[in-house]
Amino acid sequence: MKKRGILFLILGLSLGTFAVIYLLLGFYYSGSFAYGTWINNVYCTGKTVKEANMELKNNCFYNGVVITAANNECFFVDSESIDFTVDFSDELTNIMDSQNPLIWGRNFFIARDREITGTPSFNENKLREVLSSWSIFEDVDRPYYELKRNDDGYYIEEYTNKKANFEKIYDSVKNSITSKEYEVNVSSLSDYYDDVAATDDDKKVYDLFKKIDSLQKTKASLLVADDKIEASSSDYADWMITLDKLDKARDEEKSEDNPGSGYFIAGDKVIEFPTDYRVEENFITDKDGNILISCSNVFDFVKKGLSNLDTNECIDRFQKDGKGLIYVSGNKNGKLYDENKEYENFINSIDGTGPDESEVVFPNKSLVVDGADLGKEYILVDMGKQHLRYYKNGRICIEYDIVTGNTGLGRGTPVGLYHIYNKRYHTILRGVDYASYVNFWLGVNKGIGIHDATWRSEFGGEIYKHSGSHGCINSPLDLMEKLYNQVEVGVPVLLYY
Repeated sequence: MKKRGILFLILGLSLGTFAVIYLLLGFYYSGSFAYGTWINNVYCTGKTVKEANMELKNNCFYNGVVITAANNECFFVDSESIDFTVDFSDELTNIMDSQNPLIWGRNFFIARDREITGTPSFNENKLREVLSSWSIFEDVDRPYYELKRNDDGYYIEEYTNKKANFEKIYDSVKNSITSKEYEVNVSSLSDYYDDVAATDDDKKVYDLFKKIDSLQKTKASLLVADDKIEASSSDYADWMITLDKLDKARDEEKSEDNPGSGYFIAGDKVIEFPTDYRVEENFITDKDGNILISCSNVFDFVKKGLSNLDTNECIDRFQKDGKGLIYVSGNKNGKLYDENKEYENFINSIDGTGPDESEVVFPNKSLVVDGADLGKEYILVDMGKQHLRYYKNGRICIEYDIVTGNTGLGRGTPVGLYHIYNKRYHTILRGVDYASYVNFWLGVNKGIGIHDATWRSEFGGEIYKHSGSHGCINSPLDLMEKLYNQVEVGVPVLLYY
Protein backbone atom coordinates (compact mmCIF):
# COMPACT_ATOMS: atom_id res chain seq x y z
CA MET A 1 0.00 0.00 0.00
CA LYS A 2 2.85 2.30 0.74
CA LYS A 3 4.29 2.06 -2.76
CA ARG A 4 0.95 2.62 -4.41
CA GLY A 5 0.32 5.66 -2.24
CA ILE A 6 3.67 7.11 -3.15
CA LEU A 7 2.92 6.67 -6.85
CA PHE A 8 -0.45 8.40 -6.51
CA LEU A 9 1.19 11.18 -4.57
CA ILE A 10 3.84 11.70 -7.26
CA LEU A 11 1.19 11.58 -9.96
CA GLY A 12 -0.95 14.09 -8.11
CA LEU A 13 1.97 16.41 -7.55
CA SER A 14 2.92 16.15 -11.27
CA LEU A 15 -0.59 16.88 -12.40
CA GLY A 16 -0.78 19.76 -10.02
CA THR A 17 2.53 21.13 -11.19
CA PHE A 18 1.44 20.78 -14.85
CA ALA A 19 -1.86 22.50 -14.06
CA VAL A 20 -0.04 25.34 -12.31
CA ILE A 21 2.40 25.72 -15.23
CA TYR A 22 -0.47 25.51 -17.75
CA LEU A 23 -2.41 28.18 -15.85
CA LEU A 24 0.67 30.36 -15.53
CA LEU A 25 1.28 30.11 -19.29
CA GLY A 26 -2.41 30.86 -19.90
CA PHE A 27 -2.01 33.92 -17.73
CA TYR A 28 1.15 34.83 -19.69
CA TYR A 29 -0.66 34.43 -23.03
CA SER A 30 -3.49 36.67 -21.84
CA GLY A 31 -1.45 39.69 -22.99
CA SER A 32 0.28 38.05 -25.95
CA PHE A 33 -0.36 35.58 -28.73
CA ALA A 34 -0.80 31.98 -27.66
CA TYR A 35 1.53 29.15 -28.43
CA GLY A 36 1.70 28.11 -32.13
CA THR A 37 0.35 31.39 -33.52
CA TRP A 38 1.68 32.11 -37.07
CA ILE A 39 0.48 35.19 -38.93
CA ASN A 40 1.58 35.94 -42.50
CA ASN A 41 4.35 33.35 -42.02
CA VAL A 42 5.67 35.24 -38.99
CA TYR A 43 5.90 33.35 -35.62
CA CYS A 44 3.95 35.55 -33.22
CA THR A 45 3.83 33.35 -30.10
CA GLY A 46 4.46 35.41 -26.95
CA LYS A 47 4.43 38.69 -28.86
CA THR A 48 2.15 41.55 -28.01
CA VAL A 49 0.01 43.22 -30.65
CA LYS A 50 2.54 46.03 -30.90
CA GLU A 51 5.48 43.63 -31.21
CA ALA A 52 3.71 41.46 -33.78
CA ASN A 53 2.64 44.54 -35.74
CA MET A 54 6.24 45.71 -35.95
CA GLU A 55 7.40 42.25 -37.03
CA LEU A 56 4.74 42.03 -39.70
CA LYS A 57 5.58 45.53 -41.00
CA ASN A 58 9.23 44.52 -41.34
CA ASN A 59 8.22 41.46 -43.31
CA CYS A 60 5.67 43.20 -45.53
CA PHE A 61 7.23 43.79 -48.98
CA TYR A 62 5.68 46.31 -51.41
CA ASN A 63 8.07 48.42 -53.48
CA GLY A 64 5.57 50.44 -55.50
CA VAL A 65 3.41 50.45 -58.63
CA VAL A 66 4.16 50.70 -62.38
CA ILE A 67 1.65 52.88 -64.25
CA THR A 68 1.07 52.40 -67.98
CA ALA A 69 -0.45 55.31 -69.89
CA ALA A 70 -1.33 55.88 -73.55
CA ASN A 71 1.36 55.15 -76.14
CA ASN A 72 2.81 52.66 -73.62
CA GLU A 73 4.40 55.43 -71.56
CA CYS A 74 5.31 54.02 -68.14
CA PHE A 75 5.95 55.63 -64.78
CA PHE A 76 7.03 54.05 -61.48
CA VAL A 77 5.89 55.25 -58.07
CA ASP A 78 8.35 54.07 -55.40
CA SER A 79 6.60 53.18 -52.15
CA GLU A 80 9.33 54.85 -50.08
CA SER A 81 8.83 58.16 -51.92
CA ILE A 82 5.26 58.38 -50.62
CA ASP A 83 5.97 56.99 -47.08
CA PHE A 84 4.04 53.81 -47.78
CA THR A 85 3.36 51.61 -44.77
CA VAL A 86 0.92 48.91 -43.65
CA ASP A 87 -0.62 48.74 -40.18
CA PHE A 88 -1.87 45.37 -38.89
CA SER A 89 -2.93 46.55 -35.42
CA ASP A 90 -6.70 46.24 -35.90
CA GLU A 91 -6.57 42.73 -37.29
CA LEU A 92 -3.98 41.65 -34.70
CA THR A 93 -6.16 43.06 -31.92
CA ASN A 94 -9.15 41.08 -33.27
CA ILE A 95 -7.05 37.92 -33.28
CA MET A 96 -5.82 38.63 -29.75
CA ASP A 97 -9.36 39.30 -28.49
CA SER A 98 -10.67 36.12 -30.08
CA GLN A 99 -8.14 33.79 -28.38
CA ASN A 100 -8.93 32.07 -25.01
CA PRO A 101 -5.71 31.94 -22.97
CA LEU A 102 -6.99 28.98 -20.92
CA ILE A 103 -7.28 26.71 -23.93
CA TRP A 104 -3.95 27.60 -25.51
CA GLY A 105 -2.99 23.94 -25.28
CA ARG A 106 -5.17 22.96 -28.19
CA ASN A 107 -2.68 24.75 -30.44
CA PHE A 108 -0.55 21.64 -30.07
CA PHE A 109 -3.15 19.91 -32.23
CA ILE A 110 -4.81 22.71 -34.29
CA ALA A 111 -2.74 24.89 -36.69
CA ARG A 112 -3.00 28.60 -36.01
CA ASP A 113 -1.52 30.00 -39.30
CA ARG A 114 -3.39 33.12 -40.39
CA GLU A 115 -3.27 35.56 -43.32
CA ILE A 116 -4.18 39.19 -42.74
CA THR A 117 -3.90 42.13 -45.17
CA GLY A 118 -3.40 45.04 -42.85
CA THR A 119 -4.37 48.61 -43.57
CA PRO A 120 -2.06 50.35 -46.09
CA SER A 121 -1.41 54.07 -45.71
CA PHE A 122 0.75 56.63 -47.46
CA ASN A 123 1.24 60.36 -47.80
CA GLU A 124 -1.30 61.44 -50.41
CA ASN A 125 0.32 64.84 -50.88
CA LYS A 126 3.60 63.16 -51.70
CA LEU A 127 1.82 60.86 -54.15
CA ARG A 128 0.36 63.92 -55.86
CA GLU A 129 3.77 65.55 -56.00
CA VAL A 130 5.47 62.47 -57.44
CA LEU A 131 2.69 61.81 -59.96
CA SER A 132 2.56 65.43 -61.15
CA SER A 133 6.18 65.18 -62.32
CA TRP A 134 5.12 62.75 -65.07
CA SER A 135 5.44 64.35 -68.49
CA ILE A 136 1.98 63.19 -69.63
CA PHE A 137 0.46 65.92 -67.48
CA GLU A 138 2.37 68.70 -69.23
CA ASP A 139 0.49 71.00 -71.58
CA VAL A 140 0.14 69.58 -75.11
CA ASP A 141 2.66 71.44 -77.28
CA ARG A 142 1.66 69.77 -80.55
CA PRO A 143 -0.59 71.87 -82.80
CA TYR A 144 -4.13 70.77 -83.45
CA TYR A 145 -3.61 71.26 -87.19
CA GLU A 146 -0.36 71.07 -89.09
CA LEU A 147 0.07 72.20 -92.69
CA LYS A 148 2.16 69.74 -94.72
CA ARG A 149 3.25 69.23 -98.32
CA ASN A 150 3.49 66.07 -100.41
CA ASP A 151 3.61 65.25 -104.11
CA ASP A 152 -0.07 66.19 -104.47
CA GLY A 153 0.28 69.64 -102.91
CA TYR A 154 -0.57 70.96 -99.47
CA TYR A 155 -2.74 69.08 -97.01
CA ILE A 156 -3.58 69.43 -93.35
CA GLU A 157 -2.72 66.91 -90.67
CA GLU A 158 -5.37 66.91 -87.95
CA TYR A 159 -4.38 65.57 -84.56
CA THR A 160 -6.81 64.33 -81.93
CA ASN A 161 -4.97 66.00 -79.08
CA LYS A 162 -5.59 64.51 -75.65
CA LYS A 163 -4.33 65.57 -72.25
CA ALA A 164 -4.09 63.19 -69.31
CA ASN A 165 -6.68 63.90 -66.60
CA PHE A 166 -4.63 64.13 -63.41
CA GLU A 167 -7.45 63.55 -60.93
CA LYS A 168 -8.77 60.46 -62.70
CA ILE A 169 -5.33 58.91 -62.99
CA TYR A 170 -4.48 59.91 -59.42
CA ASP A 171 -7.60 58.18 -58.08
CA SER A 172 -6.81 55.01 -60.02
CA VAL A 173 -3.19 54.94 -58.80
CA LYS A 174 -4.29 55.69 -55.26
CA ASN A 175 -6.70 52.74 -55.28
CA SER A 176 -4.04 50.46 -56.76
CA ILE A 177 -1.53 51.39 -54.06
CA THR A 178 -4.17 50.92 -51.38
CA SER A 179 -4.72 47.41 -52.76
CA LYS A 180 -0.94 46.87 -52.96
CA GLU A 181 -1.15 46.23 -56.72
CA TYR A 182 2.09 46.27 -58.67
CA GLU A 183 0.63 47.45 -61.99
CA VAL A 184 -2.12 49.80 -63.07
CA ASN A 185 -3.19 50.61 -66.64
CA VAL A 186 -4.55 54.07 -67.39
CA SER A 187 -4.09 53.99 -71.18
CA SER A 188 -7.79 54.24 -72.05
CA LEU A 189 -8.26 57.56 -73.88
CA SER A 190 -11.96 57.64 -73.13
CA ASP A 191 -11.51 57.03 -69.39
CA TYR A 192 -8.37 58.94 -68.48
CA TYR A 193 -7.83 61.61 -71.13
CA ASP A 194 -9.61 64.82 -72.06
CA ASP A 195 -9.86 66.42 -75.51
CA VAL A 196 -7.72 69.50 -76.04
CA ALA A 197 -9.61 72.22 -77.85
CA ALA A 198 -8.08 73.91 -80.89
CA THR A 199 -6.44 77.24 -80.06
CA ASP A 200 -6.91 80.46 -81.98
CA ASP A 201 -3.56 79.82 -83.68
CA ASP A 202 -4.76 76.35 -84.68
CA LYS A 203 -7.89 77.84 -86.17
CA LYS A 204 -5.80 80.32 -88.17
CA VAL A 205 -3.82 77.42 -89.65
CA TYR A 206 -7.05 75.68 -90.63
CA ASP A 207 -8.49 78.85 -92.20
CA LEU A 208 -5.25 79.30 -94.15
CA PHE A 209 -5.46 75.75 -95.43
CA LYS A 210 -9.01 76.35 -96.67
CA LYS A 211 -7.69 79.21 -98.81
CA ILE A 212 -4.80 77.07 -100.05
CA ASP A 213 -7.05 74.14 -100.81
CA SER A 214 -9.48 76.36 -102.68
CA LEU A 215 -6.62 77.51 -104.91
CA GLN A 216 -5.35 73.97 -105.37
CA LYS A 217 -8.77 72.90 -106.60
CA THR A 218 -9.05 75.71 -109.13
CA LYS A 219 -9.90 74.38 -112.58
CA ALA A 220 -7.71 75.77 -115.35
CA SER A 221 -6.85 73.96 -118.56
CA LEU A 222 -6.08 74.35 -122.24
CA LEU A 223 -7.75 71.91 -124.63
CA VAL A 224 -5.53 70.72 -127.47
CA ALA A 225 -7.39 68.33 -129.78
CA ASP A 226 -7.46 65.09 -127.75
CA ASP A 227 -4.97 66.40 -125.19
CA LYS A 228 -5.34 68.73 -122.23
CA ILE A 229 -2.85 70.98 -120.46
CA GLU A 230 -4.21 71.15 -116.92
CA ALA A 231 -2.76 72.46 -113.67
CA SER A 232 -2.63 70.00 -110.77
CA SER A 233 -2.79 70.70 -107.04
CA SER A 234 0.97 70.26 -106.92
CA ASP A 235 1.41 72.89 -109.66
CA TYR A 236 -0.62 75.43 -107.69
CA ALA A 237 1.40 74.59 -104.58
CA ASP A 238 4.60 75.31 -106.54
CA TRP A 239 3.26 78.65 -107.79
CA MET A 240 2.25 80.01 -104.35
CA ILE A 241 4.65 82.58 -102.92
CA THR A 242 6.11 81.37 -99.62
CA LEU A 243 8.68 82.98 -97.34
CA ASP A 244 11.58 81.24 -99.04
CA LYS A 245 10.49 82.80 -102.36
CA LEU A 246 9.74 86.26 -100.95
CA ASP A 247 12.97 88.06 -101.89
CA LYS A 248 12.97 86.69 -105.43
CA ALA A 249 9.30 87.56 -105.96
CA ARG A 250 9.68 91.06 -104.53
CA ASP A 251 12.66 91.80 -106.80
CA GLU A 252 11.22 90.16 -109.92
CA GLU A 253 11.38 92.48 -112.93
CA LYS A 254 9.17 92.60 -115.98
CA SER A 255 10.46 90.73 -119.01
CA GLU A 256 9.52 90.49 -122.69
CA ASP A 257 10.54 86.83 -122.69
CA ASN A 258 8.12 86.07 -119.85
CA PRO A 259 4.99 88.26 -119.81
CA GLY A 260 4.15 86.96 -116.33
CA SER A 261 7.39 88.17 -114.78
CA GLY A 262 6.75 90.80 -112.10
CA TYR A 263 3.04 89.95 -111.84
CA PHE A 264 1.03 87.89 -109.37
CA ILE A 265 -2.50 86.56 -109.11
CA ALA A 266 -4.25 87.78 -105.95
CA GLY A 267 -7.82 86.56 -105.78
CA ASP A 268 -9.64 87.68 -108.93
CA LYS A 269 -7.03 90.14 -110.17
CA VAL A 270 -3.46 90.29 -111.47
CA ILE A 271 -1.21 92.74 -109.61
CA GLU A 272 2.39 93.74 -109.22
CA PHE A 273 4.04 92.66 -105.98
CA PRO A 274 2.17 94.58 -103.24
CA THR A 275 4.04 96.93 -100.91
CA ASP A 276 1.60 96.10 -98.10
CA TYR A 277 1.90 92.32 -98.31
CA ARG A 278 1.16 90.07 -95.34
CA VAL A 279 2.70 86.86 -94.01
CA GLU A 280 0.32 84.10 -92.92
CA GLU A 281 2.34 81.28 -91.45
CA ASN A 282 4.70 80.59 -94.35
CA PHE A 283 2.60 82.18 -97.13
CA ILE A 284 2.63 85.66 -98.63
CA THR A 285 -0.73 87.38 -99.16
CA ASP A 286 -1.98 90.78 -100.20
CA LYS A 287 -3.66 93.09 -97.68
CA ASP A 288 -6.98 91.28 -98.24
CA GLY A 289 -5.51 87.89 -97.37
CA ASN A 290 -5.32 86.52 -100.93
CA ILE A 291 -2.39 84.15 -101.37
CA LEU A 292 -0.08 85.36 -104.15
CA ILE A 293 0.50 83.13 -107.17
CA SER A 294 3.51 83.71 -109.42
CA CYS A 295 2.41 84.62 -112.96
CA SER A 296 5.93 83.94 -114.25
CA ASN A 297 5.66 80.37 -112.99
CA VAL A 298 2.26 80.05 -114.66
CA PHE A 299 3.74 81.25 -117.95
CA ASP A 300 6.60 78.75 -117.69
CA PHE A 301 4.03 76.00 -117.06
CA VAL A 302 1.94 76.98 -120.09
CA LYS A 303 5.04 77.34 -122.26
CA LYS A 304 6.34 73.93 -121.25
CA GLY A 305 2.93 72.32 -121.82
CA LEU A 306 2.62 73.88 -125.25
CA SER A 307 6.18 72.91 -126.15
CA ASN A 308 5.09 69.30 -125.90
CA LEU A 309 2.94 70.01 -128.97
CA ASP A 310 6.00 70.93 -131.04
CA THR A 311 6.10 68.71 -134.09
CA ASN A 312 9.60 67.43 -133.43
CA GLU A 313 8.72 66.78 -129.76
CA CYS A 314 5.73 64.74 -130.90
CA ILE A 315 7.88 62.84 -133.40
CA ASP A 316 10.47 62.06 -130.71
CA ARG A 317 7.75 60.65 -128.44
CA PHE A 318 6.32 58.61 -131.29
CA GLN A 319 9.73 57.16 -132.12
CA LYS A 320 10.19 56.17 -128.46
CA ASP A 321 6.72 54.80 -127.80
CA GLY A 322 5.47 53.88 -131.27
CA LYS A 323 2.27 55.83 -130.72
CA GLY A 324 0.88 59.30 -130.10
CA LEU A 325 -0.38 62.31 -132.02
CA ILE A 326 1.84 64.56 -134.11
CA TYR A 327 0.75 68.21 -134.37
CA VAL A 328 1.71 70.07 -137.55
CA SER A 329 1.32 73.84 -137.98
CA GLY A 330 -0.23 75.24 -141.12
CA ASN A 331 1.96 78.35 -140.84
CA LYS A 332 5.10 78.61 -142.92
CA ASN A 333 6.93 79.80 -139.79
CA GLY A 334 6.04 76.53 -138.07
CA LYS A 335 4.24 78.33 -135.24
CA LEU A 336 1.46 76.15 -133.97
CA TYR A 337 0.15 78.39 -131.19
CA ASP A 338 0.44 81.82 -129.61
CA GLU A 339 1.88 81.08 -126.17
CA ASN A 340 1.23 84.62 -124.90
CA LYS A 341 -2.44 84.38 -125.85
CA GLU A 342 -2.79 80.93 -124.29
CA TYR A 343 -1.05 82.20 -121.16
CA GLU A 344 -3.61 85.00 -120.87
CA ASN A 345 -6.44 82.47 -121.27
CA PHE A 346 -4.92 80.31 -118.56
CA ILE A 347 -4.51 83.26 -116.18
CA ASN A 348 -8.16 84.18 -116.75
CA SER A 349 -9.19 80.63 -115.83
CA ILE A 350 -7.26 80.87 -112.55
CA ASP A 351 -8.51 84.30 -111.45
CA GLY A 352 -12.07 83.48 -112.51
CA THR A 353 -12.39 86.13 -115.20
CA GLY A 354 -12.52 83.48 -117.92
CA PRO A 355 -13.84 79.94 -118.45
CA ASP A 356 -12.24 76.95 -116.72
CA GLU A 357 -11.23 75.58 -120.12
CA SER A 358 -10.12 77.31 -123.29
CA GLU A 359 -9.33 75.67 -126.59
CA VAL A 360 -5.99 76.19 -128.28
CA VAL A 361 -6.83 77.27 -131.82
CA PHE A 362 -4.33 76.12 -134.44
CA PRO A 363 -3.55 78.15 -137.60
CA ASN A 364 -5.40 77.34 -140.82
CA LYS A 365 -4.26 74.22 -142.66
CA SER A 366 -2.78 72.78 -139.45
CA LEU A 367 -3.22 69.06 -139.01
CA VAL A 368 -2.98 66.31 -136.44
CA VAL A 369 -1.34 63.07 -137.55
CA ASP A 370 -1.66 59.77 -135.74
CA GLY A 371 1.89 58.46 -135.39
CA ALA A 372 0.62 55.01 -136.33
CA ASP A 373 -0.04 56.35 -139.84
CA LEU A 374 3.71 56.67 -140.37
CA GLY A 375 4.39 53.03 -139.59
CA LYS A 376 8.00 51.84 -139.47
CA GLU A 377 9.20 53.33 -142.79
CA TYR A 378 8.74 57.02 -143.52
CA ILE A 379 10.38 60.27 -144.60
CA LEU A 380 10.40 63.38 -142.41
CA VAL A 381 11.00 66.73 -144.09
CA ASP A 382 11.62 69.44 -141.47
CA MET A 383 11.31 72.58 -143.56
CA GLY A 384 12.02 74.84 -140.63
CA LYS A 385 15.45 73.23 -140.21
CA GLN A 386 15.75 72.41 -143.94
CA HIS A 387 16.61 68.81 -143.17
CA LEU A 388 15.35 65.45 -144.50
CA ARG A 389 15.43 62.15 -142.60
CA TYR A 390 14.52 58.71 -143.93
CA TYR A 391 13.58 56.00 -141.37
CA LYS A 392 13.21 52.29 -141.88
CA ASN A 393 12.27 49.80 -139.16
CA GLY A 394 12.39 52.64 -136.70
CA ARG A 395 16.02 53.52 -137.47
CA ILE A 396 17.37 56.46 -139.44
CA CYS A 397 18.97 55.35 -142.75
CA ILE A 398 19.59 58.57 -144.67
CA GLU A 399 19.60 62.25 -143.67
CA TYR A 400 20.79 65.43 -145.31
CA ASP A 401 20.16 69.16 -145.70
CA ILE A 402 17.69 70.33 -148.35
CA VAL A 403 16.25 73.44 -149.97
CA THR A 404 12.45 73.73 -150.13
CA GLY A 405 9.99 76.22 -151.69
CA ASN A 406 10.84 79.89 -151.77
CA THR A 407 8.75 81.45 -149.00
CA GLY A 408 9.88 84.94 -150.02
CA LEU A 409 7.98 84.56 -153.28
CA GLY A 410 5.02 82.75 -151.71
CA ARG A 411 6.08 79.38 -153.10
CA GLY A 412 6.59 77.66 -149.77
CA THR A 413 6.29 73.87 -149.79
CA PRO A 414 2.88 72.96 -148.30
CA VAL A 415 2.71 71.02 -145.05
CA GLY A 416 0.93 67.69 -144.83
CA LEU A 417 1.16 63.93 -144.66
CA TYR A 418 1.60 62.49 -148.15
CA HIS A 419 2.89 59.30 -149.75
CA ILE A 420 5.36 58.64 -152.55
CA TYR A 421 3.04 58.24 -155.52
CA ASN A 422 5.61 57.67 -158.30
CA LYS A 423 9.31 57.35 -159.14
CA ARG A 424 10.97 58.78 -162.25
CA TYR A 425 14.51 58.46 -163.53
CA HIS A 426 16.15 61.04 -165.85
CA THR A 427 13.27 63.44 -166.34
CA ILE A 428 12.64 67.08 -167.11
CA LEU A 429 10.56 69.15 -164.72
CA ARG A 430 8.62 71.85 -166.52
CA GLY A 431 6.85 74.93 -165.31
CA VAL A 432 5.66 78.29 -166.62
CA ASP A 433 9.11 79.80 -166.37
CA TYR A 434 11.47 76.84 -166.09
CA ALA A 435 12.52 73.44 -167.42
CA SER A 436 14.95 71.57 -165.17
CA TYR A 437 16.61 68.25 -165.79
CA VAL A 438 16.80 65.91 -162.74
CA ASN A 439 18.27 62.45 -162.41
CA PHE A 440 16.00 61.12 -159.65
CA TRP A 441 12.41 62.05 -158.79
CA LEU A 442 10.11 60.90 -156.00
CA GLY A 443 6.60 62.32 -156.41
CA VAL A 444 5.04 63.50 -153.12
CA ASN A 445 2.09 65.83 -153.76
CA LYS A 446 0.80 66.68 -157.24
CA GLY A 447 3.71 68.48 -158.93
CA ILE A 448 5.82 68.58 -155.79
CA GLY A 449 8.48 65.95 -155.26
CA ILE A 450 11.89 65.15 -153.85
CA HIS A 451 14.65 65.38 -156.45
CA ASP A 452 18.31 66.18 -156.99
CA ALA A 453 19.33 69.74 -157.82
CA THR A 454 22.73 69.68 -159.47
CA TRP A 455 22.55 73.42 -160.08
CA ARG A 456 22.89 74.04 -156.33
CA SER A 457 26.21 74.09 -154.51
CA GLU A 458 24.73 74.67 -151.03
CA PHE A 459 21.83 73.23 -149.10
CA GLY A 460 20.22 73.93 -145.73
CA GLY A 461 20.23 77.12 -143.71
CA GLU A 462 17.86 79.88 -144.83
CA ILE A 463 18.41 79.60 -148.58
CA TYR A 464 14.76 78.67 -149.03
CA LYS A 465 13.60 82.07 -147.79
CA HIS A 466 15.12 83.99 -150.69
CA SER A 467 16.35 81.45 -153.26
CA GLY A 468 14.20 78.43 -152.71
CA SER A 469 12.56 76.09 -155.18
CA HIS A 470 9.16 76.33 -156.84
CA GLY A 471 7.88 74.01 -154.08
CA CYS A 472 9.92 70.82 -154.52
CA ILE A 473 12.43 69.41 -152.06
CA ASN A 474 15.89 69.95 -153.64
CA SER A 475 18.50 67.37 -152.61
CA PRO A 476 22.25 66.73 -153.16
CA LEU A 477 22.75 64.31 -156.10
CA ASP A 478 24.67 61.55 -154.29
CA LEU A 479 22.30 61.40 -151.34
CA MET A 480 19.22 61.66 -153.54
CA GLU A 481 20.45 58.62 -155.49
CA LYS A 482 20.71 56.61 -152.25
CA LEU A 483 17.23 57.70 -151.22
CA TYR A 484 15.77 56.91 -154.66
CA ASN A 485 17.26 53.39 -154.63
CA GLN A 486 15.79 52.56 -151.20
CA VAL A 487 12.36 54.19 -151.19
CA GLU A 488 9.38 52.59 -152.90
CA VAL A 489 6.01 53.98 -153.89
CA GLY A 490 3.63 54.21 -150.93
CA VAL A 491 6.15 55.34 -148.28
CA PRO A 492 4.65 58.12 -146.08
CA VAL A 493 6.23 61.59 -146.25
CA LEU A 494 5.53 64.16 -143.50
CA LEU A 495 6.22 67.75 -144.54
CA TYR A 496 6.27 70.34 -141.73
CA TYR A 497 7.85 73.56 -140.58
